[in-house]
Amino acid sequence: MERIRQLISDASAALGRLSPRERGLVGLAGGAVLVFVVAIFALTVSRKVDQREARIKLKLQQLEEVAKLTVGFRAQEAERTDLERRLRDNKVRLFTYLDELSKKDGIAIGGMNDKGTQALEGTKINEQSVEVTFTRIPLDKLVKFLTEVEAGQGLVKVTRLRVTPRNDEPVLDAWLTVTTYTLET
Repeated sequence: MERIRQLISDASAALGRLSPRERGLVGLAGGAVLVFVVAIFALTVSRKVDQREARIKLKLQQLEEVAKLTVGFRAQEAERTDLERRLRDNKVRLFTYLDELSKKDGIAIGGMNDKGTQALEGTKINEQSVEVTFTRIPLDKLVKFLTEVEAGQGLVKVTRLRVTPRNDEPVLDAWLTVTTYTLET
């Protein structure tokens, strides 16, 4: 502490011996050094603030992305849960279901062939399919039947459809595969 006081008193004495012009120049040089030190400090602080603002901006973007993904995940999770529930509750008997629909619509089924039940690879889902044949069916009745098959009960989908026109009448021959899905228990 004593050493610092000694340095301050020596500096005061040295400044006292200077002429007014020299004191002005030393003051100007000291001011320039002070401005330089303040500018370096301000630039350092400004750079640090910019770096932190950039990190904050990046983190906010990441949070927004997480929020979007969370919403998407929740929607997909709800959809998956609903689909699993529908698969568990799916008790459609395809032969009976298709026969009732055809009778309701006044359509004669040419034939039905059970393709059996098989597990979908890598899943716990079973697929049961039936091939259905229609001969001499009008287009409007076929469209109505197909719509009712998929809009009706359970998870029933038309997975294949082949239609050929007939030359003798304005009707069609159609072959379709109707499939339903259930979850293994």
